[in-house]
Amino acid sequence: MQRHLQILVLCSVVAITGTACSSAGGSAIPPLSTPGGGTGGGSVGSSGDPGTGIEHPVVPIPGGGAPPGAGRATMVVPKPGRLDVHPVPAGTIEATVTGRRVQVRLTWWSGVEPCSVLDSVGVARTGTDISLTIREGADQLGVACIEIAMLKGTLVDLGELPVGTYTISAGDQAPPVQVTVS
Repeated sequence: MQRHLQILVLCSVVAITGTACSSAGGSAIPPLSTPGGGTGGGSVGSSGDPGTGIEHPVVPIPGGGAPPGAGRATMVVPKPGRLDVHPVPAGTIEATVTGRRVQVRLTWWSGVEPCSVLDSVGVARTGTDISLTIREGADQLGVACIEIAMLKGTLVDLGELPVGTYTISAGDQAPPVQVTVS
């Protein structure tokens, strides 16, 4: 009986780490599955024309966005007009150049709606330096929200840029990235 209990405890520990194990009876315990399935919500982001502050149309992400899960951001759409708007640093910056068009995917850790909602993404360009500022606010103040962090993301379309090498930053947590437009 004690040996069977030891095997059961060992298999439980191994199952938690994601590897299979055989019990005393010979049946395998399958590895734990990761959450997934379903599709993400909105798949567009906010953008602005560097230097003018004029917003471009939002850009859909091919495939409808990423499903929530381990390490995958929930793509969010900006909702201008939030309350108590404040800057939030990006955790990652990923830039894509297609021809002369530059698109940037930003991700960051934040709270849940209605307490933490993407209001907009500010775009400021000085020469070849482009600074993006994620701005979040609340749908309403004085509402209780669960204290849970979620990984959010949005896509910023910088439009077509002149030929050159640009440095893109978004707060002080993510390292800046360089892109070359040719």
